[in-house]
Amino acid sequence: MNLLLTGGPVLVAILLVSLYALYLFFERLFKLSKERMDADKLMIKVNAAVRERNLELALTSCEQHGGPVARVLKSALSRLPYGRSAVESAFQEASLEEEQRLTRGLRALATIAQIAPLLGLLGTVTGMIIAFAEISQQGTGDPAALADGIGQALVTTAAGLIVAIPTLIGHNYLANRVDHILLEIDRRREELMGNVVQVVAARRDGKERVEENYAPAKAS
Repeated sequence: MNLLLTGGPVLVAILLVSLYALYLFFERLFKLSKERMDADKLMIKVNAAVRERNLELALTSCEQHGGPVARVLKSALSRLPYGRSAVESAFQEASLEEEQRLTRGLRALATIAQIAPLLGLLGTVTGMIIAFAEISQQGTGDPAALADGIGQALVTTAAGLIVAIPTLIGHNYLANRVDHILLEIDRRREELMGNVVQVVAARRDGKERVEENYAPAKAS
């Protein structure tokens, strides 16, 4: 309570911002920790289903597995009957939606990390204003008269830095986890598209061979 009284309203604002940052960090950490990232088994099932041309099995595997990779793959596979361009468009759209879902709240954390030192600087300025106002009224003979202003300046500056530093660290940690997930999505997308291209090419080659075998012989 003494610190709150010393820091004034600016310190109260810093404390409220810090509580919001704390909530955002743990809420995002909990959400990201729940996302399933072990996509190896999923890709084995999906690739096998694509090779067997069993779209229903591939979609079911994605739905049962869950996680960002499975959601993106399911969205793309649902467009597989409409051709490769439709699959690629679905991949891009689903990847953007997944990125927005994963990065929700990170911009707010970055903003808090930026404004917390500014709030501390604001408290410093207002504290010095109070201190100089006391000097103008009572002179410099009584140091106790300057304690409120100087105390507010020091406390708010320290509070702003104490909030900004861990918030910035937390933001970077979560951003790295999101980048890892997005990189995994891109890697699995390329893997699936390569498999789809191979299946389409194999089907085309098989069709051409059948047509050659059943083509009427040319008259000699």
